[in-house]
Amino acid sequence: MEFLIIICSSTLQSTVIEFLESRGVLSYTRIPEVVGSGKGGGTRLNDEVWPGVNTMFLVALAHEPAAALKEWARSYRESDVREGLKVFSLALQEVI
Repeated sequence: MEFLIIICSSTLQSTVIEFLESRGVLSYTRIPEVVGSGKGGGTRLNDEVWPGVNTMFLVALAHEPAAALKEWARSYRESDVREGLKVFSLALQEVI
């Protein structure tokens, strides 16, 4: 299993949810407002200088759905017009 951290522009959260649900993934944690800065999505600190927020998803997935999500993210990040999206993958040793 893998533990995926998905950080995306808040405008993409419904797209991420649709992708997860289309793969039968119904268990995840969504943190609706996170701020930060990164190469792929710029700076979003929800203030006057850097407006906007991101959304974070935390999800534990078996290999096949994790691979599908990572491939979808790679494909999306290669498109010309896009919002920020980053996926971090960690090995999952145990769920209690």
